[in-house]
Amino acid sequence: MTGIADVHSHILPGLDDGAPAGKTSVEMLRAASAQGIRRVIATPHYSFQFPNADPRRIKGLCRGLNRKAGKEKIPCRVYPGQEIMYSERALELLDKGELLTLAGSRYILIEFDPSAPYSFIYMAIRNCATQGYLPVIAHVERYRSVHGPGKAQELISQGAYLQMNHQRITGGWNDDTARWCRNMLKQKQIHFLGTDMHNMTDRKPDIARPLKWIGRHLEAEYTERILWENAMKILADEKIL
Repeated sequence: MTGIADVHSHILPGLDDGAPAGKTSVEMLRAASAQGIRRVIATPHYSFQFPNADPRRIKGLCRGLNRKAGKEKIPCRVYPGQEIMYSERALELLDKGELLTLAGSRYILIEFDPSAPYSFIYMAIRNCATQGYLPVIAHVERYRSVHGPGKAQELISQGAYLQMNHQRITGGWNDDTARWCRNMLKQKQIHFLGTDMHNMTDRKPDIARPLKWIGRHLEAEYTERILWENAMKILADEKIL
């Protein structure tokens, strides 16, 4: 495997409920790198709770973290982005350049309230695609309305890309969400995996168990795509076909 890319992280300090300080950011990056992660897109929240609408600050924090990684010989690079709570207002801010796409590409990481109805998510994808964006649904496993038969596939047909959190792949025999995640992966319906790391305690970048399951159950070619190649398409601003 070439490497692992993380397209969903809260590694930047002091912006949201992620890393509280720069020291934690470095610890998170070091832990991620030790597990094979070589590229990280920082995606601080944009929402009513976290109205982070200052792209310059986010980009500056990424540059600072990359400098620290270089000094400490951590072989991982960080790129700027945001996890955007979907709204028409958010699309307006994106169009004005006041919110960030993923690594300067056409891809945007969007999230919804977990209870969002399927019709709302469907229309959001249509709106994003109509405006020329490539919408990536963050932690798609959280939206129960998408779990129905054919729903995820329909969203993909409308231009959506699906991101799943590593940690939700593993779970007990009675974990409905874990079963759904595994089935989606076996059907090759997931485009990206992310750590969604927030700290070094309860939401740290720990992907050993998920990678073990992936190694046992998924084809090598598909594994390479969801762990590395598709993320490289983001960095190159190339559309995944």
